[in-house]
Amino acid sequence: MDVEFGVILQCKKLTPSFQEIKKIALAADELGFHSIWISDHLMHPAQVDDKPMYFCHEAWTTMSALGALTQNIRLGFNVLVPYFRHPSVIAKMATTLDILTNGRLILCLGAGWFEREFEAYGVPWIEDHDERIEGEREAALLIKKLWTQPVTNFNGKYFQIKDAVMEPKPVQKPHPPIWFGGKSSKTMKVVSELAEGWLLLGVEPKMIKDKIKTMQRMLVNRNLDYAIALEKVSTDQPKKCIPIIEKYTNSGANLLNLPFYDVESLKIFAKDVIPTFK
Repeated sequence: MDVEFGVILQCKKLTPSFQEIKKIALAADELGFHSIWISDHLMHPAQVDDKPMYFCHEAWTTMSALGALTQNIRLGFNVLVPYFRHPSVIAKMATTLDILTNGRLILCLGAGWFEREFEAYGVPWIEDHDERIEGEREAALLIKKLWTQPVTNFNGKYFQIKDAVMEPKPVQKPHPPIWFGGKSSKTMKVVSELAEGWLLLGVEPKMIKDKIKTMQRMLVNRNLDYAIALEKVSTDQPKKCIPIIEKYTNSGANLLNLPFYDVESLKIFAKDVIPTFK
């Protein structure tokens, strides 16, 4: 099957300056890549060479700037944490970005894991992993209601809104795709219930194939997009990526996201690697 390729611009091993991010995003758009992806952190969780500890850009502001600068490439988050911003505010921000980019948004949610940044920024931390995912599920339900209903009331365990009106509505109908990132059984249940796409991170090829087969059995009369974030793959010599990518192409995924550190590597990848998988 054909595989699309996305470009990771900020992740655990990668946190460039905005000027570097902008150059790579513009080149990815021009070269026909499927999407660009930015992780959502308030404090970067890993030390990166030549950067102060915790250096990173706020995800939504960065993506909004890139959305205005690009023309065709889709915009995704790797992943967006609904506890950093109230889901009703996320819904409004997402609607605006979808309109400004003529329907290019992928809203990919995740439960969050870096407790240190929650505590540092005064965001309440939920210790139990499954409970964080349940809150993430509730956020997705709230967002979908705001996107599709004239007036929304929501009284959940984690989030509440009253007589909320969201106008205008997003460009994408019935709404922008909601994806979830993660690999736990709890995440898989939420994906099977609510998602249009599933982003897998840090999973070996054989396990991905098994998980996608399991997910396909869980789905009822619908399909998903399946994406894999290959954050640890080095793309500084693009042709050397081919054997690694080949391990994932038979997994059932239709989108592979990789980190790029410069425009030249991106161009070589587009010329010498992508045609191999078409």
